[in-house]
Amino acid sequence: MMFWKRLVASVALILGAAGLLLSLAAGVGVWIIKEPVTERMTRVFDRLEAALQVADQSLGQVKTSLANAAKRLEGVNEEQRKLAQQPKKDSALGRLLARTVQQKIAPEIGSAQNKLQTIAESAVVVNSVLQDLGNLPFLSTSGLDVGRLEKVKSLLSDVSPAAWELSRLLGDPEPEADAGAAQLSRVERALSTMQGLIDEYEPQLEQVRRRTEDLKSSTFKGLSLAPIFISLVCLWIGLGQLSLLCHGLSWWKGPKGSA
Repeated sequence: MMFWKRLVASVALILGAAGLLLSLAAGVGVWIIKEPVTERMTRVFDRLEAALQVADQSLGQVKTSLANAAKRLEGVNEEQRKLAQQPKKDSALGRLLARTVQQKIAPEIGSAQNKLQTIAESAVVVNSVLQDLGNLPFLSTSGLDVGRLEKVKSLLSDVSPAAWELSRLLGDPEPEADAGAAQLSRVERALSTMQGLIDEYEPQLEQVRRRTEDLKSSTFKGLSLAPIFISLVCLWIGLGQLSLLCHGLSWWKGPKGSA
C-alpha cells in the first residue's frame, strides 16, 4: 500500500514541479518577448503608414495634374472652336495651341503617369504588409484595389500619345477635316474618365488608412494587455501546481507518526 502511495506521490511531485516551472517560464518569458515583438510591430506599421502617406500624396498630385490638363485642354478646345469658325485658318494660332498641348498639357499627363506609378508601388507595399499581418490571428484586413490603378495607367498610356497627336493636328497648316476636333474630344473623354476613377479611388485609400489605424491601435493594445493576462493565468496555474506539490509531498511523507 505504501509503495503505491509513494508512486502516486512521486508522479504528483514530478507533474507539480514541471507545471510550476513551465508556468513560471511562461509568465516571465511573455515579458521578455514583449519588447522585441512591440519593436517589430512598430516597424511594420511605420512601413505601412509611410507607404499609405506616399500613396495619398501622389494621389493628390495625380488629381492636380489631371485637373490642370483638363482645364488647359478646355481652353484649347474653346480656341479651337473659334479657329474652326474662321473662314481662313490662322496658322499662328494653330501653332500656339499646339505648343500649349506640347508644353503644358502633355507634361501634366506625363507627371500623372509618374505619380500613378508611385501609387501602384505603394499599393504593392501596403497589400504585402497587410497580407503578412493577415497571417496572424485577428489582424486580417483588406488592402488597396490595384485593378483600378491599372485601368487608369492603361488610359494614361493611351492618352499620352493621343495628346502629342493632337498637338500635331493643331499645328498642321492643312489639317484633315474635323481631325483635330475628334482627337481633342478623345483626349477630353479620357481625362474625364481618369478623373472619375481617381475620385472613386480616393475614398478607398482613406478607408484603408482608417482600418490600418484601428488595426494598429488594437494590436498595440493587445500587446500591452496580453502579458498581464498571460501572467495572471500562469500565476493561477502555478498556484495549482504548488498545491499539487504540497499534496504530493504530504503523500510521500505519509501520516504523522507512521513508521
